[in-house]
Amino acid sequence: MSGRSLQGEELKEFLVNNWLTHDALWYGEVASRFGMAEASPMNLRVCRALGKIEFKRFLKATGSSLPEGMVALEELFHEAMGVFGPRAFDAEVDFCADDTVVMRSRECFAHKGMVRAGLIGEYECGIFERIEGWFDAMGLDYRRTPDLSRCLKYRGEDCVVKIRFRFEGKEDPTR
Repeated sequence: MSGRSLQGEELKEFLVNNWLTHDALWYGEVASRFGMAEASPMNLRVCRALGKIEFKRFLKATGSSLPEGMVALEELFHEAMGVFGPRAFDAEVDFCADDTVVMRSRECFAHKGMVRAGLIGEYECGIFERIEGWFDAMGLDYRRTPDLSRCLKYRGEDCVVKIRFRFEGKEDPTR
């Protein structure tokens, strides 16, 4: 090879950006062929399934244990975001003492892409579906607010999502 090899963070960004491009192209094709009424629910199911699969693989590859509390969850979450999270996901994530995670998206690549495509009015957020797939893979008991059936930014709201966890009585989904 006469060029240079990609390594580390540069390689990660290269791969993540290719995945984002694939995701956008796939979504656009599905929406143009079947309409947004079909594309959005399909995207939500795929994002949730992807999150669950990728996080199970992450747990296995890293030899990580399932979290039994917020401290362990925060550590796992940040490690996974370092692997899977695109730089384009510009969000602040706060892990609170009351077993709540608050995510504030400042600039959203999905929102920008859907605005460009003219589809934002019918878009349902798949980003949090993917992250919830992570929580499903860990067998966590949680509840997310608010309703994301339409993009919060499109509705003129700040994109602030709260996820409340309950750790007692959690079962290990890998058994």
